[in-house]
Amino acid sequence: MKASAYVAALSVIVLTAATPLTPHYYFSLAQNQLAIAEKTGFLRQLLEKFPASDESRTAHDHLVALLAGSNRFEEALHEYQSTHPDVSHANIMDFKLLDYQLKTGRFNEVLREAQVAEGSGHLSRDLKVMELRVQALLAQGHFKFARQEVERWLSLYRVEGVPGSLYENDIQSIAHLNRHLRTLERIDGAEGKPLFTASVADSLNHWSRQRDVPIYFFKLIPARRGGQRPQRLQAGRYEMDAFFQKQLLEINHGFDYLSSGRFSLQYKGLQTLYVREGDLDPATVGGRLLTSRVYAHTIPQLYRLAGQAFVVLVDYRENAEDEAAYMGDGILHVSANKLQTLTLMHEILHGLGATHQDWNYLERQGYHFDPEDRGLMTFDNGELHYFGLESKNRILLDWPPVSVVHLSGQTDIALAPAEDRPTVLASAQLTAVH
Repeated sequence: MKASAYVAALSVIVLTAATPLTPHYYFSLAQNQLAIAEKTGFLRQLLEKFPASDESRTAHDHLVALLAGSNRFEEALHEYQSTHPDVSHANIMDFKLLDYQLKTGRFNEVLREAQVAEGSGHLSRDLKVMELRVQALLAQGHFKFARQEVERWLSLYRVEGVPGSLYENDIQSIAHLNRHLRTLERIDGAEGKPLFTASVADSLNHWSRQRDVPIYFFKLIPARRGGQRPQRLQAGRYEMDAFFQKQLLEINHGFDYLSSGRFSLQYKGLQTLYVREGDLDPATVGGRLLTSRVYAHTIPQLYRLAGQAFVVLVDYRENAEDEAAYMGDGILHVSANKLQTLTLMHEILHGLGATHQDWNYLERQGYHFDPEDRGLMTFDNGELHYFGLESKNRILLDWPPVSVVHLSGQTDIALAPAEDRPTVLASAQLTAVH
């Protein structure tokens, strides 16, 4: 045992001997111990010793938040259900329960729980329910049923989408979702391969212990009409394989460090996709996240590879702006100006199952966390400042601990000496919604 850990354990023992055992005491221990395992341990002790106390419900909520925040969704679901009985009324939805069921692959339970009364009139709530049901159906490859779910919702609420109305954009987006689902049916029939979109947890974390996982790059280029001005120079726009192979070499240097050699990617090629004006504009894709992610799967070249490899769709359209998002099933969508090592590594980590480091709720409740536990999934004002992997994500991916490096400078790590690579990574800013 390290000296610091020994002192911390001894301090707890001494404090325990001198302090009355009350719910407040256990709360204090859970808030001030830095390790997640210690926090959950003290909350469990509180619940065991004081099950009928006024503080027990709060302690239980905090325990569930800690478990879910550290990627322990099975445990979080079990604990959550122990104090939140199933609701059978069609107009009452427990969205936290549905989210945990999605993340643990209980798709049929989601469909059973998320029943909506016909014409209930709660558009915003019914929209969330419909999208959850569509995700559960897509995760089982039920394209036709997913499309019928969307059409049923549109039959109830399309009339609300008049120009200038509060729900105009949402209803337009769902109309696009309906079209994208029809496209999936044309590609693969009523029953196709399972697709994991939006908040549905991916099934690709087994790749974290594999080397030479295939990765493909696609350049998304707008078709140029006669007389249109030349496009501004963007990273990789006029480059071929060598440019993207160099990009991947740098990414692999980073992953070699983070995974201690357990994970790497293998370049499998570059293709160009030309799109006409409007084919992939935001108004066509749809403004809601689910609609956009389903659209990414309707591109035949991407659909073929979904779930079989990592696929990077590099967007060279002017209106792509600062897009950087994981679309599910190994598909990444990044704008050309986000074609950066850290951006791509961050989105690939999403594909492996890693989640953002976000303890904001618990910090507001007085909890303290290890300030050194930072990495590529931690944001500070929208920026990445640390090169490493947080403990909750290391455990998920089965990667050993490595030193966390504070990012500075703009050096290309592919050209740096091997021993210097972790210290010269450039910081990057991500503004996309994940």
